[in-house]
Amino acid sequence: MAVPFYKRMIKKRRVLTESESDSSDSSDSSYSEENRTEVPRKQKKCENKFSWTQGDFQPVIHEFDNKNSGIKASVNSQSSILDIFQIFFSEELIEFIVEQSNKYCENGTRSDVYNSNVTTVSEMYNFLAVSMLMARIHKTSLSEYWSKDKLIRTESFGEIMSRDRYTLLLKILHFCDNNNENYDPIMKIRHILEKLKTSFKTAFYPYEKLCIDESLLLFKGRCYFKQCVPSKRSRFEIKSFVLCDNKTGYIQDLIVYSGANMIMSEDIASKSIEKSGQIVMTLLEPYLGKGHTLVTDNWYSSPSLFLELHKNLTNAYGTVRKNRLSIPELNKKINEGEYIFCSTKNVLALKWMDKREVWMISTYHCTNMIDTNKIHYLTKEKIVKPQCIIDYNKTMRAVDKVDQILYTLNYTRKSLKWYKKFFFHLFDLAVYNTFILYNCVTARNLAFSKFHLYLIKQILRKYSSGRTHTCKSKGKSIDNEPFRLTQMHFPSPYVNNAAIRKNARRKCIVCRKHDRRSETHYECKKCDVGLCIYPCFEMYHTLLDY
Repeated sequence: MAVPFYKRMIKKRRVLTESESDSSDSSDSSYSEENRTEVPRKQKKCENKFSWTQGDFQPVIHEFDNKNSGIKASVNSQSSILDIFQIFFSEELIEFIVEQSNKYCENGTRSDVYNSNVTTVSEMYNFLAVSMLMARIHKTSLSEYWSKDKLIRTESFGEIMSRDRYTLLLKILHFCDNNNENYDPIMKIRHILEKLKTSFKTAFYPYEKLCIDESLLLFKGRCYFKQCVPSKRSRFEIKSFVLCDNKTGYIQDLIVYSGANMIMSEDIASKSIEKSGQIVMTLLEPYLGKGHTLVTDNWYSSPSLFLELHKNLTNAYGTVRKNRLSIPELNKKINEGEYIFCSTKNVLALKWMDKREVWMISTYHCTNMIDTNKIHYLTKEKIVKPQCIIDYNKTMRAVDKVDQILYTLNYTRKSLKWYKKFFFHLFDLAVYNTFILYNCVTARNLAFSKFHLYLIKQILRKYSSGRTHTCKSKGKSIDNEPFRLTQMHFPSPYVNNAAIRKNARRKCIVCRKHDRRSETHYECKKCDVGLCIYPCFEMYHTLLDY
């Protein structure tokens, strides 16, 4: 019997389950991360062991001693950018990449790979420098970087490395032994990842506040653990969980999401916390018991996790999903700017009404309201917010800032091999951490774009051969060193010819760069700048950026 046309056009109404309805409500919050996919809870759920009460809440805050925080690597203000970069990408690590790439080349079946010459450490550094340079000069295809067309040619690429050699190195780039039979989803990149994670931890110890968030890398190729996020412009991505120092933005550690069955340590897996909480405990393991304060968003936060952190002498606060297990029911309707709260076992749960409901939990805050020094545009009244909301907005942006900085100068070209693309992502993270350490150790605020270019020049100056590193047409170095770094320079007493004085002085250009006011009796006549005898004269004529 034929179905009438009008009945065929009627869409069936989909019945939402209670969990789906709750999750959709929580995603409406302006502070929620709708891109997140909740990890399915195991059948063995955590018991609801919290008894929430209303009344004043005074948190037990664990104190943090910052005497041990800061740079731990053996670098100082005289260290070059390349010296700091090689803390992470040392010659030993590059030698491992060269060894595995040559082994992969020997076992290759394609003639262009099998018959190629072996690569070396110096050539691999040049390869990485060329890749960094490509991030600064955007072209439509790889071959255009070596084009001889007058309109688009860039001579420096051909002077450093030929096109065929670069593409060959890109083909044979390899980071593991394929004969290893042990199953590991990220075996292809495991060695590089673990080496970098170790160097990240040993080079810097974080300050009090830490934050955990996810970082997404676009990848549309074949990779079974990539994530699909329909609401993103780049829907298919490889996810990493990143731990950052909030004060500097330094990346302390990361975990690559390799599927729902990610292996955690037995000690952490045995705890009665969610899968997202196990990721947090794994990242924080070296920093527990020190009095740190963790900031998380609603995908990680839960009362059971925060209570476990509090037992391990770690403070925590962050947004939370209202349908999370053990979260109290704060159903009372409140107006914009108002809040209600309850507490249990050193954990505060708070609901504040902005344009939408905002749910927070904290082991670090009281329930006091803070003046934001802003006026409501309609009521003309002062805007006040809970202290935990203000602190969260200030601190929960470290990972996003990393992604914003790297987005401008990242080398992540299309690749059919996920591990090659992820390697360049790890390389970008190492460059970023080098940038943070360099600015910390020199007490400067160098822009990332300038720092990026200086690193390229220093790599080429040390590892590129003289023939390929020199411009054929003019016989000059492609990095165009400033005049002050060439020839011979000597200090001489400063004499002001306009008004001859016995104690004529000039402002020191190096001290001025460091926001110090200093006048000196000496200058460099060739450079025509005032300089203190020590250490400014030496710094100005030996360091690249002045």
